[in-house]
Amino acid sequence: MVADQAATTATGRHDYGALMARAKEEAERLVDLSNRGARVLVVTHIDADGLSSGSVAFSALARKNLAVSVRAIPDLDPRAIEKLKADKFEFYLFTDLGSGLLGELSAALGDKFLVVDHHQVPEADLAHARLFNAWNYGYDGGEEACSSSMAYSFAKALDAKGNQDLSALSLVGASGDRQDKGDARSLGGLNKVAVEDAVTQGLVTTTKDLLFYGRETRPVHEAIAMSYSPFIAGLSGAKDAALAALSNSGFKLKEGGRWRTLSELSNEEKQKVIEVISGFIASAGHGADLLKDLVGTIYTFEFEDPLTPLRDAREFGSLLNACGRMDRTDLGISICLGDREDALRQALALMSEYRGKLNKAIQKLQLETDKVSTTGNVMMVMGEEFIEERMTGSVSSLLASSDRFRDKLVLVRAKSGDSDLKFSSRIGDSYPGKVNLGEVMREAAQSVGGVGGGHSMAAGAKIPFSKRDDFTKAVLEKVAAG
Repeated sequence: MVADQAATTATGRHDYGALMARAKEEAERLVDLSNRGARVLVVTHIDADGLSSGSVAFSALARKNLAVSVRAIPDLDPRAIEKLKADKFEFYLFTDLGSGLLGELSAALGDKFLVVDHHQVPEADLAHARLFNAWNYGYDGGEEACSSSMAYSFAKALDAKGNQDLSALSLVGASGDRQDKGDARSLGGLNKVAVEDAVTQGLVTTTKDLLFYGRETRPVHEAIAMSYSPFIAGLSGAKDAALAALSNSGFKLKEGGRWRTLSELSNEEKQKVIEVISGFIASAGHGADLLKDLVGTIYTFEFEDPLTPLRDAREFGSLLNACGRMDRTDLGISICLGDREDALRQALALMSEYRGKLNKAIQKLQLETDKVSTTGNVMMVMGEEFIEERMTGSVSSLLASSDRFRDKLVLVRAKSGDSDLKFSSRIGDSYPGKVNLGEVMREAAQSVGGVGGGHSMAAGAKIPFSKRDDFTKAVLEKVAAG
């Protein structure tokens, strides 16, 4: 009943019943394959939503005693599809990737695959028999449904009661994908179904508070410095600067010799923190929007250790993103599947290295302005010399949340192998126009022999290096055309 109520909120266009009917149909198909001894491979993306959705799908299938494996890859292209085909699994389940390559997947795998996704595709492709996509059921895949909530729907179709614990992991994917676009930065649409299931199960509690990393575990100044969404120039990544700013304001940082955390502060003290931060926000007309983003809905996992980032859905998502961007998806998946010892210890160390790389990239951009070019509302970072391919999404998200670029369409590029370029794009939180990044990146990439896609607010592409100018021109023209 909870799910049905959630599905009819907002616009009334959601068809949760049809979505679950399709999920049930595909679940029965896989169970039938399992009964015939089929081996299934879950193939997923490396970011937080990819690792979460892949783990949700893997867990649900494993609980049905299917012979299932899971693998995370940074990109799906024709070459990757051929490699997957060579592994000769009887069925392939793709999560958080594959929507833009349905023709290639069909040619290589026949009907022995299913794409569970939320990225936009051309309308003609929505009817593809092997696509299970949020857009087909009236959910905006940019802010109402992620691959994790789609995978959770699939898990519920396999076992409605037995898999409800996977609802919490679904929230990690949605938070990591920055789909908290509802009132007070809450999750809505299909993601809300998972929230309500998790709350009903006693797995999650929701509160409204300051949205800083380590709000329960870190000293106040460290929590501010470790927060990157939104990015606050002069404070994000700058622990000493945050400490100095709070100290100079007379803020009480310690209690009995012990550092205080954000969760211990009174409402008046939290307002004081916001006042201190406001002094670091550039007067570019977007300060009010950025300050508003500092407060929102907290999703707390009651079953997790309060001393780890797994306690908070957004922090959990940040940890998974670090694992993916640092080429340790194995750690991320292990944590999603329950490892709270060795994998978690390694991931926490990796997180520090990941943040160091982000800081280094941002500092370089501040010092070397020739690496940034702006044309109209489009800001491009030429990161071939200093940004790793897997870091483009993180850098673009960080810049799009900053006061300096939150009114821009941010495009970040980096080398991919010897002959390709990887692009990641994000819409700034205060972008004045309307543009569908998924369509722009897909069409621009196709026009130069590349592959691209995503959803309206975030998308990516991989193109031949020699076509970079043609690709950029195509993007600019499509953005200008609206």
